[in-house]
Amino acid sequence: MKTIYKIALLVSVINLAGCQKNLLDKTPKAQLSPSTFFQNETQVKMALVGIYNALPPNATPGHFFQFEFESDNAYCQDAWQGSKEVGAWQTTSNSWAPYAKWTQDYTIISRANEFLQDVASANVDAAVKSQMSAEAKFLRGYAYADLINYFGDVPLITKVQSLSEAYVSRTAKATVLTQIITDFTDAATALPASYSGSDVGRVTKGAALAYKAKVLLYNEKWADAAQAAQDVINLNAYSLYPNYGLMFDESHENNSEVIFDIQYIPTTQPQPWPSSALSLSVWPTPNVTADLIDSYYMTNGLPITNSASGYNAQNPYVNRDPRLAASVVLPGSLWGTTTYIPANDVVPSGARPRKYAAIGIADPNNCSLNTILMRYADVLLIRAEALIESGSTATEIYTLIDKVRARVSMPKVEDVEGTGLSQSQLRAILRHERRVEFFMEGTRYADMLRWKDQSLVHDVYGYDKSLLSNPASASTWKFSQVKLDTRTFDATKAWLWPVPQADIDINKKLLPNNPGY
Repeated sequence: MKTIYKIALLVSVINLAGCQKNLLDKTPKAQLSPSTFFQNETQVKMALVGIYNALPPNATPGHFFQFEFESDNAYCQDAWQGSKEVGAWQTTSNSWAPYAKWTQDYTIISRANEFLQDVASANVDAAVKSQMSAEAKFLRGYAYADLINYFGDVPLITKVQSLSEAYVSRTAKATVLTQIITDFTDAATALPASYSGSDVGRVTKGAALAYKAKVLLYNEKWADAAQAAQDVINLNAYSLYPNYGLMFDESHENNSEVIFDIQYIPTTQPQPWPSSALSLSVWPTPNVTADLIDSYYMTNGLPITNSASGYNAQNPYVNRDPRLAASVVLPGSLWGTTTYIPANDVVPSGARPRKYAAIGIADPNNCSLNTILMRYADVLLIRAEALIESGSTATEIYTLIDKVRARVSMPKVEDVEGTGLSQSQLRAILRHERRVEFFMEGTRYADMLRWKDQSLVHDVYGYDKSLLSNPASASTWKFSQVKLDTRTFDATKAWLWPVPQADIDINKKLLPNNPGY
């Protein structure tokens, strides 16, 4: 159901976050304010939806697919979209991408703080108040978890500020992490395991636990991350959706694997511009790298670099991991109702994303495909990674990865890579699995930041499109790679984004900025 956003007066409620208190102690008569709002459950719910409404991206580089363009998975050649300079390690404190993320997350935080303050005295049932407060805490924790991943130390603000309190310094990342864990833990305690009807899409206990596991993993709290992931598994509320490709089709939304997503509604609340349909299936900018395509194994579980895999470089898509064709519009494959011919497409790399592209939608500006932010496969791999990094090489790690592979009929780790594997071997398997499982879901760049693996920053290659022009004679096609862009790792930037200069200009206490900026 796509009804979580179908509540009127959102704009008025959102404006509550910017209200100043005690301004001549007047009660507004022509607009809503915290003092006159929060009078009943309907109004409280409207205010809560105002926090949820800050989740959709507020600028082009904030869209989830743009983070793929910043990674080794994909590439966007149009500099105006904001991801090209990030992927090339040319980010500055004036770049659009960090500013978009910073402002969006602090919008969520400020609305959550306003809500938590005002709901405390609201005239609503205690149980309702407890649940909605838990949702607000989750959303605040979600935003802070995002901030520390990209910026490190950030201002920790957990209450509505007066003007004199507004100029704050950055708080140590470890302290912010403690608050995030508190918010997620409190939320998990008070939230239900599931919803029905018009409430589907609201935060659940499973979402709070899953994000707790994620932030613990991202901050190398291995044992706690493994336990939080196990807590999600123990809920028995989720399962891997049988059809990998259909999981990202609008007709299969809210399926058994979805733990948390952004819900969109046709016309009423579609994806913000530019939608995934417009960006991925219409615009000439969503380049899938040859490196990403090459990373998918053969159906026998062997990489294409293995001479025993059966890979044919001139017939490269036969017997490949099914997730490749489900995720990428490959040369010679169907693109809507036509055959995709790279030479006829302006996308430089010769391959487009299929996942989230909503190919063939009547109006790409009215795309209502939900964006999945957390799904059950991630929980399984979070636990597997946490166990690996804690030093374990237990059989359970194999089982967790095997479950994700089995959904697409890929062979078990034990049957291909073997048993008795070392930590480094299991780590490599896990990281590969994350890449091919979550392509175009906005996770790869965040993984690069936390893994700090410099080898993942390399030049961008695609296909030579001029050699892929005649689908009637596929035997004449030649798959040759060409360089599209140069990417050189800048070690001085220490895997962090800069605090936006626009905020530093207002508040000098945010200095010093992160290294390299």
